[in-house]
Amino acid sequence: MPFVIVFCVFVIIGSLILLKERRSFFGGMIFAFGGLFLTLTLLMMGLLKVSEISANSSTLVLIIVYALVPLLFLGMCVFFIFNTHTMQTKEGRSVTAKLSALLGINLLITVPAFFYLWSVGSSKIPALFFSFLIFVLLSDLLFSFLFTCYLFYSWMYQMIPIKKKVDYIITLGSGITSEYVPPLLKSRLDKAIEYYHKNPKAKIIVSGGQGADEPVSEAFAMKKYLLSQNIPETQILVEDQSTTTFENMFFSKKIIFEDWMVEKREPTILFSTNNYHVLRGALYARKAHLKAEGVGAPTAMYFLPTALIREYIALLTQYKWFTLSMILICLASLVFR
Repeated sequence: MPFVIVFCVFVIIGSLILLKERRSFFGGMIFAFGGLFLTLTLLMMGLLKVSEISANSSTLVLIIVYALVPLLFLGMCVFFIFNTHTMQTKEGRSVTAKLSALLGINLLITVPAFFYLWSVGSSKIPALFFSFLIFVLLSDLLFSFLFTCYLFYSWMYQMIPIKKKVDYIITLGSGITSEYVPPLLKSRLDKAIEYYHKNPKAKIIVSGGQGADEPVSEAFAMKKYLLSQNIPETQILVEDQSTTTFENMFFSKKIIFEDWMVEKREPTILFSTNNYHVLRGALYARKAHLKAEGVGAPTAMYFLPTALIREYIALLTQYKWFTLSMILICLASLVFR
């Protein structure tokens, strides 16, 4: 029962932070952390209650705990591992293409190793080395669970529908190899077009500079595609200097407020990107002091795991204080156990 109260407090605190600013990374992770742990705690309490009903129900609970859950865990790890093969087949061999397999293999090793060490204790292993191993495995498991929290927060952020009138739609650029937009970028533009048709007076900002290996700026290729889809040139604004998501937001903000002529209210702004990138885009918009909500275009299922892992690592790098605090929590749990 004390754990239920603690996790309820986490959910309440996270909710209060998100009500004030739904783009708060800290608030979102607290809410997701408390919510997921609360769900798991209530589920375990429910299973214990069911096991007390009869011998058959007790057997059913044992099957769920010792057979179904391990099989689901194993299936998830195998999916991550084989997903890398699909990624490399369709996208080519790269370090990022291997992220999915690395996660699957990591979980297959870390979870059994942690429970084994926890069960045998330090009787068979030198105490100092045992503490070091437990710290490494505990940190690994915590960041793996926080990845689940990130997925939940990212999903939750995108589930809130945007029905208000929109004045500007920023479309974030991605890599190109010619003047024609690739499928990933096309999906972002199509999502922007979808919202443009709902708001025909809105203007679309195509945002993306020219990389060293790109023949034209991303904004140029994006504008060309929008024109081919019968979007009037007068409704397209070009931002072709940015090289990062933060710069997308920062430079687009300058263009919007130079164009905005209504003094009575601030413009309503959306940005369009792929679904895996919406949350980080929203956090960068906040960093650029741009009040904008994100909408996500669908992404191929084989590409999604690797993309989400990459986004999560980028967020941990961006919020170094959060990453360090989680490591310190793991260290403190060993010192004061």
